[in-house]
Amino acid sequence: MQRTVRVTVEASPEVVETIRLYNLACNLFLRLGFVNHKRSKKALQALGYYAVRRRWPALNSSSVQCARDQAAEILKREAKRPCSERERRLGLPKPLPVKRPHSSARFNDNVFTPFLDSRVLSVSTVAGRRKLPLRIPAYFEKWLVPESRVASVRIGEKNGRWFLDLVMDLPDVPAREAENPVVVGMDRGITNVAVLGTGEFFHSKELRSIRGKYAYLRGRLQAAGTRSARRHLRLLSGRERRFQADRNHRIAKQVAALEFDVLALEDLSIRPEKEKGRRFNRKLGGWAHAQLEGFLRYKLEEVGKRVVLVPPEYTSKMCSRCGLLGSRKGSAFRCSCGFSLNADLNGARNIGHLGNALVVGPTVNRPIVADRGERSVAQSQHLSSVTSPPL
Repeated sequence: MQRTVRVTVEASPEVVETIRLYNLACNLFLRLGFVNHKRSKKALQALGYYAVRRRWPALNSSSVQCARDQAAEILKREAKRPCSERERRLGLPKPLPVKRPHSSARFNDNVFTPFLDSRVLSVSTVAGRRKLPLRIPAYFEKWLVPESRVASVRIGEKNGRWFLDLVMDLPDVPAREAENPVVVGMDRGITNVAVLGTGEFFHSKELRSIRGKYAYLRGRLQAAGTRSARRHLRLLSGRERRFQADRNHRIAKQVAALEFDVLALEDLSIRPEKEKGRRFNRKLGGWAHAQLEGFLRYKLEEVGKRVVLVPPEYTSKMCSRCGLLGSRKGSAFRCSCGFSLNADLNGARNIGHLGNALVVGPTVNRPIVADRGERSVAQSQHLSSVTSPPL
């Protein structure tokens, strides 16, 4: 598994110049790939490698290849990005991605040499090798074990401060081997940030209040449009982003400490074909659910647990006891079989059932009551996926 150790550094003029040339080379690869509709490393190599070497001969070949690889990743990511509302409304093409002069530059193991015992990193620059002292916080000391290895390094500037990321390759934690693994479902939503099938609720009343305050201030500042308002908007954005990351870290840490083997989550990358409205979509996308999923994955990996994704269809409408489609009004779920439960908790249990079907096979404690009315075709297909053989 990989972990990232971020430290602040004092970048020398030679390192700054190397990063500037690196980003110029990356922008050239981006421009060539964007114009020629090429996104693979092999195609970018043929289009721009020798042009970059001739234009910036001080940049060594390994740095040029790192710039090519990063450009390929950026182009692939931009190709998958959906068009913004403004681009759709005006029929505009996606803009050419451009890197800033001091944005992060990547270095592979041909360009740097780590000396973790003495807390020094030797980096190849346009003026030869330079040594950067590393002030590693105490929290990251647990990852500096003899079995670890520095796979790559990123150096960049953010908000006037230079940072260095050490991407560490750590030994994998062996997964838990249980004959009957315990699978717990988690429902992520608007009213509650997360609800576990075991009954743990992570409420969002305080979170929504704070985010509402940020949204109100952001609207007022955007309406003002002055230079000081724009400066305040940048500060506000970083503050809200750090608040979300802190809460997601806390939730993931508490979930990882619970007793289970597998956590089942909805695959939120699957969006419904019929949009429910701008207001609902803004609320649904208001919290960093993808960030929470990433934190859960790496925190569970450290303790030998894992995450599985299940399809989100009908998880909030299906009864977790009998399997019929029920009715949901607000936070209450009711089924024609007489079962009622909190809607988010009911959804979390359905997600757990689907995850259990993927991990250990079909569940046997969920009766299908056929005489309570015919199911729709969609529901029948969904229930058949629950009882399908394990993958």
